[in-house]
Amino acid sequence: MNCAFCPHHKCYTSGQNCTRLTHEEISEYYTDEDKKMMRASSATESRNYLKMTRLEESVFFAKEMGVKKVGIAFCIGLANEAHFCAQYFKKEGLDVQSVCCKVCSVDKDLLELEKIKPGQREAMCNPKVQARLLNEGGTELNFIVGLCVGHDMLFTMESKVPVSSIITKDRVLANNPAGAVYSRYWRRKLGILEEGTV
Repeated sequence: MNCAFCPHHKCYTSGQNCTRLTHEEISEYYTDEDKKMMRASSATESRNYLKMTRLEESVFFAKEMGVKKVGIAFCIGLANEAHFCAQYFKKEGLDVQSVCCKVCSVDKDLLELEKIKPGQREAMCNPKVQARLLNEGGTELNFIVGLCVGHDMLFTMESKVPVSSIITKDRVLANNPAGAVYSRYWRRKLGILEEGTV
């Protein structure tokens, strides 16, 4: 499959199926819990399309799922943003657990990790422990606020509950990686301008 290069996306517009999978086979992939999540996601989209921010949609989705306790795993560089998200979740009636990436303050030397400033103490990010602590805290749904590439994956693999991102970290583009898609400057820098554009 290479859907990113499809010129028509008729799967969306006219029901074209480019796979060998039948709709019945596809239906069997989804458990009852998966279907519950998909119904909540579909309700979030259909009722709030172009009306809610990702943060508002996250609360709506949690409530549709019947979730009472959420977790936030965040990058220490986005502590203010995590605080804001936690305040909003609490205001909306959710119980919130949160844990920053530098939890336990383990020096990078322990795992032989590269440092920004070699020779100085530098706490490593600790995504597996973040997930473990939220698991132990009994969260039913976890959110990521700006974990680094790779760390977000380790956190997600360790989490015992579903994980969604509220903020995706991008130090260059003010935590908006999609800026590279919309900005002519970044598209030019990355060499992905379409033919005929300037």
